[in-house]
Amino acid sequence: MLVWESQMGAYLGPGPGLEGAAFPVATGPHFDVFDWHRHRLIFGKCSRLPDDEDHWAGRYGIDFHRALPPFDGASGFVCDWGDGAVVVNAYNYAQHLPQALKFREFTANVAFAARTWEEYQAKCQVYQDFYHYLYNSDSQIILAAPHSGEVRRPADDYHPFPQSEMDAWTARVMVRCVRAQPPGKKRILVSLHSTDYFGSLLDIGDFGLPQNQRLPSVVAQLRKDFSETITAVLPGYRNHILPYTRARLQWFEENWGTLEPEHLAAISTAARFEVLSLLKVMEDCADPGDRYSLYTMLKGLESYWDRAAPQLISLNGIFSGRKTAQLLNLGEKLRQSGIDHAVQVECSRFLARHYPDLAANLINAIVDGLEELP
Repeated sequence: MLVWESQMGAYLGPGPGLEGAAFPVATGPHFDVFDWHRHRLIFGKCSRLPDDEDHWAGRYGIDFHRALPPFDGASGFVCDWGDGAVVVNAYNYAQHLPQALKFREFTANVAFAARTWEEYQAKCQVYQDFYHYLYNSDSQIILAAPHSGEVRRPADDYHPFPQSEMDAWTARVMVRCVRAQPPGKKRILVSLHSTDYFGSLLDIGDFGLPQNQRLPSVVAQLRKDFSETITAVLPGYRNHILPYTRARLQWFEENWGTLEPEHLAAISTAARFEVLSLLKVMEDCADPGDRYSLYTMLKGLESYWDRAAPQLISLNGIFSGRKTAQLLNLGEKLRQSGIDHAVQVECSRFLARHYPDLAANLINAIVDGLEELP
């Protein structure tokens, strides 16, 4: 047993196999760090949701893939849900919870909420420690799952699906990516996530980095090499993703009365983003004349699978990571730390849970492809 996971797929801690093989670098309530065969492994342990915390245990809600916010100053982002513009910062985030969870102006931009200066400083330290371990090592391959930690927040109208914020089953995939001898000499960072967004089994985000301009050739080779293997798991994936997506759309329609993005913008920009992402994947599968009705969208979900070859390995199809790269100043950080490439990998939760070896083989094939690029 390499890692302990919850029934929902959260990383809970190292198993005896990992403890016996890897060197423990750091451990705590927010993340664990191990070095193993020239790989650095970083497992997120805390929730990314800002109100999913236990202050007595020193466990904060921090999204490590967002910008470090100012405490009460300007961040460059504002949010307006009809009561006037609210400056997006840590203090206002805390003051407007849980309502702020429905708006990506907060959730997609800043890492945490804080009600006091002392709380802000404590969370800043955790955030900065995470990136210290990410960027400062001699490891050739850095594998990080920043959202693999347990989500304990109950569902409510502000966040009806909190478990979807957890990158479930990523820990079991990450440990399977470790090879006794990494290929080549390049230093490569893989930010690993899992998702139940409709479409791809595996989506690679290029972070908008210039050194990833030739990534399309790597993805094309990946599709070719794994075509038969991916096709074999397609029926199971379809049976998983269709009812999951259908249930979410039905919840939005029944509780908020609309799937129209303009109307959702005033209710939940998070739901709006999800609907638009779904329509992007389905493209012309939905009726353009009535594309936002529940009936049309459910019909589009079904017809998507009638395509001759639905794209199950994609490049920038779900999350490109480009906004995250800007929030984190990623290009400059990579240059300073001597990391040659970084990619974001969004793995279907179905693939990660039921086929972790296949998921790891796909990720290692990406690493090998990046190594071969000039």
